[in-house]
Amino acid sequence: MLREKLKGMSVEVKSATVYTLSSVFSRGLAIISMPIFTRIMSSADIGVVNLYTSWYSMISIVSTLALTSGGYSLAMKEFDGQRDAYESSVLTLTTIMALVIGGGLVLLSPWVSPAIGLSPQLIFLMAFGLLVMPAWDFWNLRQRFEYKYKLSFALSVGSAVLATVASVVAVLLVSSQPELNVKLSEARLSANYLVVYGLSAVMWILLMVRGKRFYDRRFWKFSLNLSLPLIGYSIASQVLSVSDRVMISSMVGDAETGVYGVLYSASSIALFLWSAINASFIPYLFRNIDTEGHRGIRRASNLLLAVFALVSVLISWLGPEIIKVLATDEYLASITLMPPIAAGVFLTSISNLYSNILVYYKKTKYIMFAAIAAAVVNVALNLVAIPLFGYGAAAYTTLASYIILAVSQQAWATKACRERGRMEPVYEDGKLGALSLTCIAATMAGIILYQTNVLRYVTCAVLLVLVAFLSAKAKSSRES
Repeated sequence: MLREKLKGMSVEVKSATVYTLSSVFSRGLAIISMPIFTRIMSSADIGVVNLYTSWYSMISIVSTLALTSGGYSLAMKEFDGQRDAYESSVLTLTTIMALVIGGGLVLLSPWVSPAIGLSPQLIFLMAFGLLVMPAWDFWNLRQRFEYKYKLSFALSVGSAVLATVASVVAVLLVSSQPELNVKLSEARLSANYLVVYGLSAVMWILLMVRGKRFYDRRFWKFSLNLSLPLIGYSIASQVLSVSDRVMISSMVGDAETGVYGVLYSASSIALFLWSAINASFIPYLFRNIDTEGHRGIRRASNLLLAVFALVSVLISWLGPEIIKVLATDEYLASITLMPPIAAGVFLTSISNLYSNILVYYKKTKYIMFAAIAAAVVNVALNLVAIPLFGYGAAAYTTLASYIILAVSQQAWATKACRERGRMEPVYEDGKLGALSLTCIAATMAGIILYQTNVLRYVTCAVLLVLVAFLSAKAKSSRES
């Protein structure tokens, strides 16, 4: 059925659909494999895995100079006849940065290791990833730009499956042979990234050999002018996303990081849905945004947000059942952290709606201002709250930070609209604000409902009916 639908689509829609499916599949594998890892690995080992991905996501922003941002697509258009040379040139730039930063981490690993909580072996693994991963990103972004989705889909899905299988096999092997004296976290990470980084290394060689140009002043100047202003936003976004796990590891311990990371991943399942909703809404928004007071935009945004709010509440209320499937009783003991995390996840949708406006009006610096403010607040609150109230406080500080991000994005979007001479807001801000407050209150009610299963199941059934009804209504609204 899916193949038949794809045949009738334009190449642009086919490409967007296939890349969305690839992303959802790859992320879904992480959720599907989670029950295996949480039942074999200790929470401390899970914590180290979370810590590695957190540090990598933050450090890679600097080492890549944010060159894999939206500016890359502009470069593909600007240097239409020189794409091979452009790729090898900017890959040389990221390689130099990776050698400096990654090499520094490896050379200073005796001091860096205790500071960031990762073993020297994992630091070396990270340094290799910093070197080769940009090649995969560059290649994949070009495939998207040129609508060549078949090979990219095959490699993305194939490597995701192979990496997951390799991780599971490695963990099972090491856990059954304790005489190997290998940590399960290192076995899992090494097996997973042996596949991911191995494929990226092949791409690194391919791009360098194909491009044959390692330095070009035009390419470097063009790319850096676009990417450097985005580094602040990218770092702030990553700090907001992962700093809680880094700080829990540093201030409390890896076991607590593992528990928090699993609960965060479970609470974020709804983001798969929001990614699809936002991707389908953006083209509709951009086509109609110049029409002030456009009823279709307002009606669609209200309905889509209502659907996502109901799903977020549903995940919060079904938290115990989700954790029983994904993890063990050790994680279930901290189930009350899921409601505030789920509420924060919902608020990312509010931020996205308003950042869409800022992107359209080319006011991305305003997005950066909001992200930096939220990230600074998040780190400051964690520094105070975690020592006083324990690692669970990070769930509430993250919720507070996402509230600040959403409010800030709305304020900056309003400013951008006024600068363009708009007299009316794009969305019905009052209704979205009321919906946000209602969603936060409803998700937090999950803490109480966890004590009464019968009432919780009945209300969840009602929510499912509402989700189906509003989804159908939202679809008809966007088609009208």
